[in-house]
Amino acid sequence: MDKPTVFAAALLVAVGGIIYELILGTAASYLFGDSVVAFSVATGLTLFGMGIGSLLATRLATNPGLNFVRNEVSLALLGGSSVLILYAAFSLTEVYWLVFVLLSLALGVGIGVEIPLLVALLKEHGRDESVGLLSKVLAVDYFGALAASLLFPFVMLPYLGLMRTAYAVALLNVLVAVFMLRRMGRRSRWTWFSWLTVTFLVVCFAASSAIEGAINTRLYQDPVVHYESTSYQKLVVTSFGDDVRLYLSDQLQFSSVDEARYHETLAHATLTSVAAPASVAILGGGDGLLAREVLRYPSVRDVTVVDLDPAVTELARTNRLVSDLNEHSFDDPRVHVVNGDAFRFMDTTDQTFDAVLIDLVDPSNERIAKLYSTEFYAMVANHLRPGGVYATQATSSYFTPHAFWQVAATVRAGSPGRTVVPLSVNVPSFGEWGFVLSLPPAAGQDEAAGLPDGGARLFAATPLPEGLRFHTLDSLRATATLAGDHPGPDAAMQASTLLSPVVYRTYQQDMSRWRY
Repeated sequence: MDKPTVFAAALLVAVGGIIYELILGTAASYLFGDSVVAFSVATGLTLFGMGIGSLLATRLATNPGLNFVRNEVSLALLGGSSVLILYAAFSLTEVYWLVFVLLSLALGVGIGVEIPLLVALLKEHGRDESVGLLSKVLAVDYFGALAASLLFPFVMLPYLGLMRTAYAVALLNVLVAVFMLRRMGRRSRWTWFSWLTVTFLVVCFAASSAIEGAINTRLYQDPVVHYESTSYQKLVVTSFGDDVRLYLSDQLQFSSVDEARYHETLAHATLTSVAAPASVAILGGGDGLLAREVLRYPSVRDVTVVDLDPAVTELARTNRLVSDLNEHSFDDPRVHVVNGDAFRFMDTTDQTFDAVLIDLVDPSNERIAKLYSTEFYAMVANHLRPGGVYATQATSSYFTPHAFWQVAATVRAGSPGRTVVPLSVNVPSFGEWGFVLSLPPAAGQDEAAGLPDGGARLFAATPLPEGLRFHTLDSLRATATLAGDHPGPDAAMQASTLLSPVVYRTYQQDMSRWRY
């Protein structure tokens, strides 16, 4: 067995091994919602399994070539089916975390066996260079790891999706096995089994859409009418009767039945608090529903929507169900869509705004927590024109009350001297939902003194537009009065910052009290 053959095999299996690890972490973060835990557990367990595999390799060294082939075929069958196994476990059982753990360990063992067997194969053919040989094989393996870490997020995931990527990498494993069999000059039943496995994986790759559709039917109550996997998340649109729903990574974003309660509260509590708003920024809101509400104001001249995922804004513009719901707001010439990170946008833009609406997903992980930090809210306040206002969604005021009040404390710390008004409205799809409004001092009052006139002076700078589905001026003002059983703010509540994203941990602690 010559060195170029072994080095080529080492490079290719390294690519597959790293991508399997990334697939596990991504699939788990989609399903379980916590990317830090998902990737940490996937990485730790896979590496632990690799250690076990390296130890087991000594027992397989008597016939390293054939054992390498057997391992690659087994790894392909398990790794190629990994996404299907995880999704099936999540939709059909209550032990999906156990399945995730066992799958990570098993794949780690298979990956850990590969390099020791390749080194043993070289030694079997009289190419014993001890440390020098091992260092060269490992170097090629690490170079493959770099290639995989770039291929997965920039090429494979956006263009193939998660399940097709798993089957594509599995095909790579089996083709490496076939290649090694040919180089070894062996014709055995493993040759035929390898080609049978290739056929099976090609069929699975081609049928991935049907497989994903069957899985999604189990995951969602309503028929799935749109499914898409992007570099950032999974997009799913369901439709049943008059109820159209959007899910991002399996988390509900809106239901057409009651989304007006959410979007009208955030939009109109903000825009009625500033006189004749002309320039508005929407951070998030890629579904176009918040833009729909902003465009109801005749004074509005430009709306800048900043959403990270271009697939979401494209869906809002081209999917009939979603575009009808947002009243084709992204086709309005006053709307300018920017696909990028909201934090970076606010840090680099020279624009100023009369109002900024922050419509982002909950701070369920450290990546999102930076958009609920004092630094972020300070940047938002610095881009307001005189008399400008901003508001943010602030998680559920009922299910995650500590996170809700922490967002309020963070808004207060990020833009001191301004008036902070917590709001809450019932959205049946979500439950009681919270928002935090930040007003200039002249437009508000000393918070310790409570709302002036029982809140009668709130939302009076600009008239409420006509044509709303849910709110009247009285109902909008009522959102500033929290229910009697709502826990009040903790005076010692810590603000969340970039270096100490406590809102992420608080949110997780709040959610741990519930069964979903």
